[in-house]
Amino acid sequence: MKAFVTAPFAAAQLDRLRKIMPVHHEDWRESKNIFFDGAAFADRLRQEGCDVIITEADEIRKELLDLVDIKMIGTCRGTPVNVDIEVAASRGIPVFHTPARNAEAVADLTLCLMLMILRHVHSAIAWVKSDRPARPDANEFITMYDAMMGIELHGRKVGLIGFGAIGQRVARRVQAFGAEVIAYDPHVSASVLQASGVRGEELRAVLQESDILSLHVPDLPETKNLLGPDEIAHMKPGAYFVNTARAASVDADALYAALTSGHLTAAALDVVWDEPVRADDRFVVLPNVIATPHIGGASRDVITHQSEMIVDSIEAWLRGDRPAHLANPSVWDHRR
Repeated sequence: MKAFVTAPFAAAQLDRLRKIMPVHHEDWRESKNIFFDGAAFADRLRQEGCDVIITEADEIRKELLDLVDIKMIGTCRGTPVNVDIEVAASRGIPVFHTPARNAEAVADLTLCLMLMILRHVHSAIAWVKSDRPARPDANEFITMYDAMMGIELHGRKVGLIGFGAIGQRVARRVQAFGAEVIAYDPHVSASVLQASGVRGEELRAVLQESDILSLHVPDLPETKNLLGPDEIAHMKPGAYFVNTARAASVDADALYAALTSGHLTAAALDVVWDEPVRADDRFVVLPNVIATPHIGGASRDVITHQSEMIVDSIEAWLRGDRPAHLANPSVWDHRR
C-alpha cells in the first residue's frame, strides 16, 4: 500500500504514517489543486502508485472508485461529505474521518466573538488606530467611552442551538465566565445536557430567553433556514447573535431586518451567505456587525488533531482493531 495525501498534515504524523507505508504528500493548499474529476484523480493515483487516499477537499465518488482499486480512505472532515460512503462500503473500503477535529478552535472563536460584540472591542481597536489628536479633549473622550460601554458575559443567559461537540465546548467556556446556558438540540439526550450543567429547552424558549444566541448546527437539509423570519422575530429584544456554523441555517433578510431595526443589538458572523466575504457585503457594513472570513477552524492545532486521528485509525485497522472514527461501520462488521 502507498498513501496519496492531499490534506494538510502534521509532519510528525506523516513520519508515523511513513513507518506503515510509503507516502506521497501533496497539500492542496500549496498545489492549489482539488480533484473534482474522478478520471483525473485516478490518473494521478496510478502515476504515483497509490491505493490509499487521505484527503480534505477532493471528491471521492463512484467514478473514481470504479477506476482505481482503493484500499483505504481517510477524509479530514467531521462529516465525510466528500466521499461516497455507500459505494465505499459496498466495496469493503474503510472510510476514516475526523469528527470534532476543529471543535476546540471553533469554540475558541465563538467565545472571542461573543466578548468582542458585548464589549465593543472592534470599535475600541478602530478608535485607537484612527487618525485623531494624540490627546483628545475631554468631551471627545467621554463620548468615545460612552459609545463603547458594553456589558459583561457574567450573569447573562447564553442560548445554544446545537449541542454537539462544538456546542458543548462553548458551554464550558461561557460557564467559566459565570453565564447560564440553555440549549436546543433534539438529537442530544437529556442526560448529556444535565451532565454539562445545561438546561435543555424547545427552540422557541431558547430564542425568547437568550441574551446571547449562538448557532452550532451542521450543514444539513433539515437545518436550512432553521432560523427563519418567525424564529428571529421571537428572539429576545436586544439580544446578541453569533454564528460560527453555517449561513444557510439563517434567513438573511430576517436577520438583516432585525439588526437594522434594533430588535437585535449586534451580531458576530464567521459565515455569510456569499463567501468569500466582501468588504461591501450588506452585513459587513452595518455598524453593529463584526465579521470574520470563515476562520473558525483555522488553527494549526486542527491540522495536528486531524492527522493524529487519521493515522490512529489506519494503525488500528491494520492491527485488526476497530478504528474509533470509522464512517462506514458495516465494513468492519463484514471484515469480522
